[in-house]
Amino acid sequence: MSSPLIELDHVSKRYPNGFVALENVSLSLFPGEIHALLGENGAGKSTLMNILYGVHEPSAGGVLMGGRQVIHRRPADAIANGIGMVHQHFKLVAPFSVAENLALVARGAQRKTLRRHAEICAFMQRYGVDLDPNAIVGQLPLALQQRVEILKALVNDTRVLLLDEPSTILTPAEISALYATLRRISDKGTAVAVVTHNVDEVLAHADRYTVLRRGKTNGSGLTAACSAEQLVEKIVGRTVSSGTRLGAQRLAGGEQLNIQGVNVRPGSGSPGLHDINLRLAAREVVGVAGVEGNGQSELFALLAGESVPDSGEIQRSDAQVTLALVPQDRHHEGLSLDLPVSHNLLYPDIMQGQYRRFGLLDHAAIAQRASEMIDQSDIRTHSHASPARSLSGGNQQKIVVARAMAQDASIIVVYQPTRGLDLAAAEAVLMRLADAADAGTTVLIISSNIEELIRVSDRIVVMNGGRITGEVTGEAMNIERIGTLMTSGSSLSLSGAGEVHV
Repeated sequence: MSSPLIELDHVSKRYPNGFVALENVSLSLFPGEIHALLGENGAGKSTLMNILYGVHEPSAGGVLMGGRQVIHRRPADAIANGIGMVHQHFKLVAPFSVAENLALVARGAQRKTLRRHAEICAFMQRYGVDLDPNAIVGQLPLALQQRVEILKALVNDTRVLLLDEPSTILTPAEISALYATLRRISDKGTAVAVVTHNVDEVLAHADRYTVLRRGKTNGSGLTAACSAEQLVEKIVGRTVSSGTRLGAQRLAGGEQLNIQGVNVRPGSGSPGLHDINLRLAAREVVGVAGVEGNGQSELFALLAGESVPDSGEIQRSDAQVTLALVPQDRHHEGLSLDLPVSHNLLYPDIMQGQYRRFGLLDHAAIAQRASEMIDQSDIRTHSHASPARSLSGGNQQKIVVARAMAQDASIIVVYQPTRGLDLAAAEAVLMRLADAADAGTTVLIISSNIEELIRVSDRIVVMNGGRITGEVTGEAMNIERIGTLMTSGSSLSLSGAGEVHV
C-alpha cells in the first residue's frame, strides 16, 4: 500500500469553555482513494476538516505530511501544502464568470494559464467538467456552482481534496454525477475526503470510511467489508429501523386550509403552478413528493405568503388558523447566523416583546427557555449564547425545526426538514412532526426523500411540472407508484387497494 498523503496523529481539539470537539483522533488519507467521514451532527467531522485545512489548530496531536509534522495556522498554509477544501456553503463571487472565479484563487504561473480560454477548458475537461468559462456563476444551478468550487480547490496543484457535506443540496442524479467527478479526481492520485450523512452514498462511492461519535473515532475500514446496518450502528450507537412507520395511522379532522384552482404564472427557471387543488385537515401529515424544480418551491412560497395566485384562491377555515414555516434554505431564510442560538430559537417572540422586563431584554428568561429547547431538540452547541454560525449544518437545521414546533401553529409547513441531518436526528425530527399531527396539528412536508415521506405521511401528493399529478394513500404509498406519478403528466389518485382514478 502507498503512503498516506496526510495524517491526523492523535489529534484533540478543546475550546476555552471546556467543550471537547475531538479527542485523540487519528486519520490517514491515501492517494487515489475516496474516504468518507461519517458521524452524527456535532460529532466533530467539520472540526476535523477545518484542522486539516488550517481554520483551527489542534489542542493536542498534529498533522503529518510525508511523515513530518506540518503546522497549518491558516488556510493559506494548507493550500501551499497542496490541500484544497470545498465548504458546505459556497465562497463564490456570484457576479463573476467561471474563469474569473478560478483566476481569483490561482497562484503563480497558474494565474496566467487560467486566463486563456483553451487552457481553462483543458483544465476542466481533465476532471470531466463541461462548463462555459464565460458563464456567470450566480446564474448557474447549485450543482454546477459546486463544480466551480471543486475546480477552485484543484487549481493550485492540489493533492488532498476535502469536501464538507457536498451532497446535502443535491438531487440523487446530481449526487451520482458529483461522485463521478470525484472518482476522476481520485484516479489522478488525489486523496479525496468527504463528510456525509448518507450511508448508501458511502457504500456506493467511497473506498474507505471513518466514523466519529462524540468527538472520538468509532470505527474505520474498507466500505466493501461493511454493511449499511453496521455503519448505522457505528454512527448512532444503536440500530435504527429505517423502514418502519413513524406514528399511528390517523383519521383526519376538520378542514384547516383549502387551495382551490390556484395558478401562478411560470417565470425564469420556474414551472409556476397550474390548477392546484389541495385540502389540508387537522391531525394529518401530508407529504409532497417530486423531483426538485417541479413546483415545490412555488407551493411553499404560496403558503408562506411570498407570492399570490394569478387565479384561484386559498381559504382558511377561520381567522385563527396560523402557519409555521421551515424553509429549505436555512442560512438565507431560516437563521440569522451571527445572532446567538437563543435568539434564533425564540424569534419572533423576542421581537414581539415577550422576553422583555422593564423595557429591556430578560436575558435570564431567554437563557432558560432556550436551554429547554436545546435539550428537547438535542442541539449540539457550546452554549445558548454561541452564534448560530458556529454550529454544524445539522444542528442549525434543528434550530429552525425547533422554533417552528414551538409556535403552536395550526399548520406546520416544512421544506426538506431532514436535509443535512444524521440518521438519528432525522428520525427524531420526523417523530416530532408525527407527534404534532397526533396532537391535532396539520403537517405538510415537502421532501425529495420519498422513503421518509412514506414513513410519516398519511397521504402523499406528487408534483410534476407545477401540477399535482396524483395522490396516494395506504398501501399505494410505495416508491414504484410514487415514481410513476413523478414522471406522469396526467392526474391520478391511487388508493390503498391499488385502484387508479383518472
